[in-house]
Amino acid sequence: MKTKAAIIFWAWTWLAPVCAGSLHAQSIPVNTKMGKVSVEECAMDSFPPDTSASALVLYEDHSLKIDYNLSLGIPIQRTTHRERIKILKEDAMDYCDYSMMISRDSDDMESISSISVVTYNLEGGKVVATKMPRSNIFWTKYNDHFDKVSFAAQNVRVGSVVEVYYDMDTGRVMNIDDFYFQRSIPVNLCVYTVTLPRWLEFKRIIRGDIPLSFKENIAHGVDLGTFFPDNSLDVTEYTAVDIPALDQESGLYCPRLYRSSLSIDVSGVRLMTNFRDFSVTWDDVDKQVCESSIMTQIKANCRFKDEVDAAIAGKESAQDKLAAIIELVRGKVEWDRTYRLVPTVNPDPLRSRSGSSADINVLVASAARYAGFRVAPVLICSRTNGMVLDYHPSTSAFNKLILRFDQPDGEPLYVDAADPDGWFNVLNDNDLVAKARVISENGIGEWADLTALSRNVSIFNVDARLSPDGTLEGDCTVNYVGCPSRDFKKAYRNADQEEDLVDRLEKEYSVSVEDFSASQIGEFGPSSSIRFHFEKSCDSAGETIYVNPFLEKFQSETLFRSEERKYPVDFPYPEQIVYTFRLTLPEGYTVDQLPERVRLVSALPSTAVVATGVSGDVVQLSFRFDLGTLICLPLNYAGAREYWSALCGIYEQMIVVKKS
Repeated sequence: MKTKAAIIFWAWTWLAPVCAGSLHAQSIPVNTKMGKVSVEECAMDSFPPDTSASALVLYEDHSLKIDYNLSLGIPIQRTTHRERIKILKEDAMDYCDYSMMISRDSDDMESISSISVVTYNLEGGKVVATKMPRSNIFWTKYNDHFDKVSFAAQNVRVGSVVEVYYDMDTGRVMNIDDFYFQRSIPVNLCVYTVTLPRWLEFKRIIRGDIPLSFKENIAHGVDLGTFFPDNSLDVTEYTAVDIPALDQESGLYCPRLYRSSLSIDVSGVRLMTNFRDFSVTWDDVDKQVCESSIMTQIKANCRFKDEVDAAIAGKESAQDKLAAIIELVRGKVEWDRTYRLVPTVNPDPLRSRSGSSADINVLVASAARYAGFRVAPVLICSRTNGMVLDYHPSTSAFNKLILRFDQPDGEPLYVDAADPDGWFNVLNDNDLVAKARVISENGIGEWADLTALSRNVSIFNVDARLSPDGTLEGDCTVNYVGCPSRDFKKAYRNADQEEDLVDRLEKEYSVSVEDFSASQIGEFGPSSSIRFHFEKSCDSAGETIYVNPFLEKFQSETLFRSEERKYPVDFPYPEQIVYTFRLTLPEGYTVDQLPERVRLVSALPSTAVVATGVSGDVVQLSFRFDLGTLICLPLNYAGAREYWSALCGIYEQMIVVKKS
């Protein structure tokens, strides 16, 4: 419990330094007026504070204002956004593609207007502008609740400067998007202006370590008469400069979680004696789910009852019956490789024979209910999507749906029925979250910890023989159980052909591979295995041969390479690795040196043990690694780094043999 509390405290209440004064000037001086792009901005080819940056936000001005709209009779939130981005490298072109979601619900009164995108390039020593035509703005239906608006800058190349402007109005004043001062690329100058009425009840939450300056002012809002005399608006302008990028740090699932940002949590509107409560509890979220298409489709009558009866006939265990139902649905609906929280209504996945993860899961749930199983939807905020906040209940906190089945013995089975490589309690590592919301058929929700559902084991057995010329050859068998099996099945499925997997194996192990075979790959189950014959050349000096007993380094040094770290290190899943290496020496050779016997212990918690022995002409090394956590907090980083360094050093030790 202490660890979880520490995670939440560190990630969500770490306040950025805020001062009322002004910050020093940004690295690149810019004219912040629209269209005032200089020759110097177009000519620059790198950003001195971060020469590795592929793009740079020269200037961002984002403003949010909420005031009452008398003609509509509701409060309206208006967002005005403009930014100027410099493209420094070829791989940054995607930063000029934009998209956003617009509510389809007429009650939300949501719209976007004044979209303007202009690209500036240096041609013949002059700045030349290219405007995006309105025909390049595309509206598509995203789902039953939202449309997607997409647009992209024109004539973009390395060196381009792109300016974007748009306005957006919405009646959903209770939903104010988090604003991120920090991005995946550096930001030269950022200004965020928030204008809020005093009849709005809210709280502000600042996160991150980027210094912010702010200025406060007062503006006059719409005249509300006796509803709210003197409708004053509080204006706060936040400014940040020279903001470093925070992108894909090694071992960090969600960098966005740690970027400097500002959240505004609206709880209600109070006009005169009337109070409209916008606050939501988790019980309210449970009720929303029960009234949504998630639960209605789960409770819908199964549309292929006879096929379900045939699929489970003769199956005795609950797992076997559920596995048969899942495979039946997969045969009817192909997963379109998208993850969704809410299933679609149109088109019908059974008729189109294609659907999202949510579509497949609700079809499986409906069929399982017909077969007599108790099933509940499980709402997940994937690890790459952030973290569920206790104090901010909302269905928008989640982005994915899986299922929980309750067995007769009371043990729950969690499964993503759309995942072709998973199994019961064997989930995608991105779904191993500490807080998933399980909602029963009666509408009562509860939290579930999915971080340690399965036993995750990789067992390596290597039987090798050494020749006097230094050639090492042998056979390797690997058995995967749980999440490692899921990972291998996915890698096998994603390979164009088996030879590609063998090529990758040869590169990773630095060996030549023959007679490769894989078992249980296409099966819906918890395990899989591979077997192959290998050959490699060992280093030698005269009549001394140096044999590295490890075909693979199981841990990456990059996870703990930095001397200090401000952010956690995330691990995919708790796991155990068991490695046995058996070496037969050539005739006339004896062991001169063995790897040290080692026992390493870390407070992560994690342990690593190496044992060696010699019996006649056979040398045996056994290695076992256990990791019992998903995260290393910054406060534990120094000790974990020392342990990790010693752990990775194990793979450098040699078996040294000499001719006797």
